Amino acid sequence: MLRQWSGHVARMPKLHRQTTPLRHFHFINSRLQLDQDQNSKYRERLHLDSEPINSQKNDSTYESYQRFQAMFMGIMVIVGSIGGYELYRNWDFVKRKVLGDSYDMSKFEEVYAQIQAKQEKKKNKLDALNATVTNPNTSDVPGLYICGDNSTQMVSSDPKVKFQSVLKRLDIFDNMLVRDVALGEASGALINEKGHLYQWGAGFGGNSSKPTLKGKDLVKVRISNGLIYALTKRGEVLFLPESANEQQQYREKDKGWLFSSTRNYGKLATSRPIKDIVTGKEHLVLLDNRGFVYTAATGFEPLKRSYGQFGLPEYSQFDEPPVPNELHEVTLLNRVRENDILTQREIKKIAAGDYFTVCLDSLGNIWAFGKNTYGSLGKEVNYKTEIVPYPCKVELISKRFKRSDLPQCIDIAAGGDTAFASFVSSDIYELFEHSLKNSKNLDLSMLSDQQKESLVHFAWGHGLKGELGNGHFVHGQAEPTKIQKLNDIREYDETKGKLEVLGLRQWSVGGNHAVATLSNGDVYDWGDNEFGQLGNGKRIRSGVPTPVPALLEPGKPFIRSENSRLQLKATKKYEQVAVAGPSTTAIYYKCK
Repeated sequence: MLRQWSGHVARMPKLHRQTTPLRHFHFINSRLQLDQDQNSKYRERLHLDSEPINSQKNDSTYESYQRFQAMFMGIMVIVGSIGGYELYRNWDFVKRKVLGDSYDMSKFEEVYAQIQAKQEKKKNKLDALNATVTNPNTSDVPGLYICGDNSTQMVSSDPKVKFQSVLKRLDIFDNMLVRDVALGEASGALINEKGHLYQWGAGFGGNSSKPTLKGKDLVKVRISNGLIYALTKRGEVLFLPESANEQQQYREKDKGWLFSSTRNYGKLATSRPIKDIVTGKEHLVLLDNRGFVYTAATGFEPLKRSYGQFGLPEYSQFDEPPVPNELHEVTLLNRVRENDILTQREIKKIAAGDYFTVCLDSLGNIWAFGKNTYGSLGKEVNYKTEIVPYPCKVELISKRFKRSDLPQCIDIAAGGDTAFASFVSSDIYELFEHSLKNSKNLDLSMLSDQQKESLVHFAWGHGLKGELGNGHFVHGQAEPTKIQKLNDIREYDETKGKLEVLGLRQWSVGGNHAVATLSNGDVYDWGDNEFGQLGNGKRIRSGVPTPVPALLEPGKPFIRSENSRLQLKATKKYEQVAVAGPSTTAIYYKCK
């Protein structure tokens, strides 16, 4: 019995082992409950901590919403105001459109007649103004004719005259033969047959009947950046202020062997005689007797920036401009390396726009440098070519000729942001090129009939006001375009019994217009005509070359006719020459 009881008692630990997992479960459950409580407290704290951030985000979103709402309301108010104003202004039209009311045509003819009468009155007034000739001299008497902008009294001494759309005489220069004339923005400059310098216009502000500079034997004059630059027959370049008041104050020391004196003009330091000068708005280009080119900044004050018009990489758009009136040789243009040998390049002609320069060498190649914003250099415009501070060859012109042709430039011109050139070509490429390189010179008088027949005129650069002469009004034209109207002009040669191409005697380019004189004396111009600078009695710009009307004669009416054409005269004593300024055009009598 004792053994059985003890055996039964011995099984008790099994019961105890069965209750242990239950206690363990309660323990785990309590721990989980505690963790959940802690997690809930942690989430609550995290939520409390994040409330300011969420609040800030909500505030920012609300502010943005309010801002956009205010902007939207403002735009709606503006649109509504404009719409209401337009509705009020066009109420009659809207009412007829919506309600179907018909137009009142009873007064149409009356209103149309009034409009025509106003236009006719305006035209007659302009014609009467154009036909008014107060000077008794005919065009056979030497002098100066001028038209265009009169804001600085360059065209007329009467300040009430705002513009003049036909060429009229300036009384102060009657019976005066001239060597050269320059038209500026504020004044004009003239060199008479004795080499004396005269000026006129409000920008000059002095006595135009008295010479500004006397006894220097001047042959050419240009105006740039408030200064007058004059070339003497000896090849010296003089400069003086454009304004009469500044001329009275300006003095330069002239050092002699024994004593020094003062003079009222300055002199550029040139090492060789200069044979030609041209100017842009802020730069001067010189050509010496060797065919070398030099450039200088113009004016008295330092320039604010450079546009590469000096042809020197050290004076690019990123560098300080050169000191005014100091000459710099354009070495990259004057010298060329061929087969590791440094040779000289001979430049035959120079031209300048506002901020770019064009040069023609003896082989008939064109070189250009400066501002290329409108394609004035004949190069496609991009970030790298918008300003080119070194000479580059105009190569796009070759696209206008056949591969077997050798195009050769014979003349160039430039002004504003536009460039012009005349070309001839030859089919015998190798022979022509070989003879050309041996002679190092393109003799224009020796051109063959075939080359004369191939004469073609081009333009490139700015053309928004019709300066290109191709009938299109475009901002910029980098690739040279043909001036077809000039290319198509022919004249019958009685000796040869056939029509022949007329060459150009001279180019002259203003700010936004150009004047071309043909070999027979006919004058064509085109471009901007805001102030009547085309001299045709109108104020409408022309996109193609048009003939200039004949000069007004005293006692004869002004006639709008294609048959009334200006043909410049040439006598034993003088030849008439046309010149263009920024917004004016003049004709003077150049002494022979």
